[in-house]
Amino acid sequence: MPGSEQNKVPSAVELLQRLIRFDTSNPPGDERECALWLKALLDEHGVENRLLHPAGLPNRLNVVARVPGRGDAPPLLLQGHTDVVSVHGQRWSMDPFGGEIADGCVWGRGAVDMKGGLTMMLHTVLRAKYSENPPPGDIILAAVADEELGGRQGAAFLVHEHPELFAGVKHALGELGGFTVHVRGHRFYPIMVAEKHICRIRVTFVGQGGHGSQIHKNTAMSRAARALRRMERRHPPFRLVEATRAMLEAMSEVMPRREAIALRMAMNPRSIGVALGLMGEKVGRMMEPMLRDTVSPTIIDGGVQENAVPSEVQILLDCRLLPGSTQSDIVRQVMSLVGENAEIQVERYESGPPTVDMSLIPYLGGLLERADPGSKAIPYMVAGGTDAKWFHELGIDTYGFTPMRLPADIDFMALFHGPDERIPLDALNFGTALMHEAVAGYRG
Repeated sequence: MPGSEQNKVPSAVELLQRLIRFDTSNPPGDERECALWLKALLDEHGVENRLLHPAGLPNRLNVVARVPGRGDAPPLLLQGHTDVVSVHGQRWSMDPFGGEIADGCVWGRGAVDMKGGLTMMLHTVLRAKYSENPPPGDIILAAVADEELGGRQGAAFLVHEHPELFAGVKHALGELGGFTVHVRGHRFYPIMVAEKHICRIRVTFVGQGGHGSQIHKNTAMSRAARALRRMERRHPPFRLVEATRAMLEAMSEVMPRREAIALRMAMNPRSIGVALGLMGEKVGRMMEPMLRDTVSPTIIDGGVQENAVPSEVQILLDCRLLPGSTQSDIVRQVMSLVGENAEIQVERYESGPPTVDMSLIPYLGGLLERADPGSKAIPYMVAGGTDAKWFHELGIDTYGFTPMRLPADIDFMALFHGPDERIPLDALNFGTALMHEAVAGYRG
C-alpha cells in the first residue's frame, strides 16, 4: 500500500476508541449510531456496504461490507458484534464509554468483547481496499447486532433473511481465539474451533403451601432446595470431544512431565476426574466445562409474601451441551436431578454442529507461532456460545481468531463482561497485524 494511501486509514487505536464511545449496551440493545458511523467510514473509503435490520427494529442495525479479491480463493468472512454487555452495577476506574488510554491500554466496555477484535477486522478491510495486491478472495465484514443476547436480531437475521450475502463462504474468523494463555511458563494461543450449545430449562416445583407460622413438609421450596443440592453434587458424565482431544494432545507435547501425564490421562474418560485434580485448581476449572455438559441454576422465582409459604417455586437452568449431546440427553439428566414431582419445560434450545472443522489450524496456528516464537497454538472449544452457530447453518466454519499477545499478569478471561475492561495497545496492534496476514494468505 503506498504511503499516501495508507495514511488515509485511521490507526487501530483510533478506530477502537471511536467504537467504544458508542454505548451499545445490550440490553436494551441499540446499535444504530455505531452502525451508521461504520457505514459512513466505509463509504468514505469506497468500501461497498449495506445496512440491514429486522422488520420493525430500525435500531438493530447490521453492517455488511465487501472488498473484492483477485478471485483465486473463496470469500473469507470476518464476523464480529457491535453490542456489549451492560456496565450496570459495576465500579469502573475509567469512563466505560470513554475509550481512554492509560497504563498502556485502551479502556472501555467492549475493548476485548469484542470491539477490539472488530477493530482488527475493520482496519484490515480498509487497508485491503487500498492494497496494490488484493487478497486472494473477497473479504466480507459482518458487524452485527445482538450477539450478547443470542444474536437473533443480528447474525441469525442475516443468515435467515439474507443468506445470499455469504454465498461461497467456507470459513469465517470471529471472536474468542488467538490470545495468550500462560500455563507453567508456557505460552499457548487457543484458537476456537467449536462451542457448546445452549439449552435453557425451567423447572417448576409444587408442594404444600400455607401460612408461614405453621410447620409444612414437602414444600415447593424444600423440594427445590434438595434439587439444588443434588445439582451441586452430581454432574453429567465426562465425555471427550474431538476439539478437546486435539487441545490436550497439543498441550501435552510441550508441558512438563507431571502436567503432560495429567493431560494424557484426561484423554481417557475413565481417568478424567483424577486428571483434573492433578492439573491444579486454576487449570482444572478451565478444563472441566470442556469435558462434560453443565447444568447451572441461574434464577429462582418463588414466593410473593413474607408470611406465606409458596406452593410453587421455579428455577431456571442454564445448560451448556457438548457437540453431539442432544436436548433429550440433557432433559434426562435434569429429570434425574430434580425428581419426579417437578415439571420440566425447555424454553430455549440451540443445537450446534456435531463435528468440528480444524483444517485451518496449521495455517492460523503457524501465523501465531511465527509472531511469538516459542509459543504453541492449540485448537479449543469455548464453554460459552458465539454467533458461529448461526453462520454454521450456511455451512460456514468459524475460527476464533482475534489475536492478542498478552503479558502473564493480565487475566484475559476475567476482563470479559467485568469492570475496567481494557486491551493493551501492544496486543491490539499485534492482532491487527496478524489479521492482515491471515486475510492476505487465506486460500480456502
